[in-house]
Amino acid sequence: MKKILLISATSKTNYDLSKELKKLLVNDFSGIDVKIISLEDYELPLYTAKNSTLNDKKSLNNIRTITDYLVESDGVIFAGPEYNGSIPPILVNTITWISTTTEYWRDAFLNKIGLIVTSSGGGGNKFLLTLKIQLEHLGMVVMPRNITINNSSPLKKDSAKKILKQFVNLA
Repeated sequence: MKKILLISATSKTNYDLSKELKKLLVNDFSGIDVKIISLEDYELPLYTAKNSTLNDKKSLNNIRTITDYLVESDGVIFAGPEYNGSIPPILVNTITWISTTTEYWRDAFLNKIGLIVTSSGGGGNKFLLTLKIQLEHLGMVVMPRNITINNSSPLKKDSAKKILKQFVNLA
């Protein structure tokens, strides 16, 4: 059974998009297990050089939990909005904590299939591009197509299903 992890950077529109994509995955594909998490449910301090040796057990447990979800997955869908022409701080912060505090962080990204989706006020293109660069740097294989919705462009289910089919086949 393939395991798909949906990571939403927010608990609002991108979480709603994640739930819609989970429905499509569960209804249209067999043999997959889909889990959704919102990074807002995992409290992590802001990563800085001063606090890079984190001693807070709750935060360390949260980092390990997210890392374990990534390691156990065959494919990962990242949902987030574009913030100031880039990646939401909560997502960058989470990736930074994972890559600096776990010995097995490469297993979370290396050769995993990734799909980036966005529900953003604008087009979200800069988010898609900058996250793709970061994930590929970490060793993830990122799908060339993505799913983008906003106020003027709702989810196109037929198009999303085609992208998800390719994603599941590669995962």
